[in-house]
Amino acid sequence: METFGQRVRNARIRCGWTQKELALASGLTQSAIGNYESGQRTEPTSAALIKLAAALRVTPEWLRQGSELQLQETTADAPRMRPALTQQTPRPSWPFHGTTLEEFLALTPSEQRLLDSMVEMFIRSSLLQRR
Repeated sequence: METFGQRVRNARIRCGWTQKELALASGLTQSAIGNYESGQRTEPTSAALIKLAAALRVTPEWLRQGSELQLQETTADAPRMRPALTQQTPRPSWPFHGTTLEEFLALTPSEQRLLDSMVEMFIRSSLLQRR
């Protein structure tokens, strides 16, 4: 049976991230990620659990209990976690005015995933604050 720390580590590796990248994407510290993975910290706070699950695109329930893996549905293109978009699927226009799509595509896949997670977390956080 996998522990919480093992699930965090396995999900992080499946994303192709380092502990530092997961820390940046989740808003937690790299030492917290390391402590979870090593088992030194076994019970995350609710806020930390939600941040980790969102960054790793898994459900909090799976991360906490190890029940059947359920990937979160997101609108972002994340080929490492979902099948690639088909040619019939229309792509939205580039929404950012301060940078170009070409600049984004020049980033490494790891940098793209990190940026994607940061934008997703910012949007979710902003929408929650409005409620």
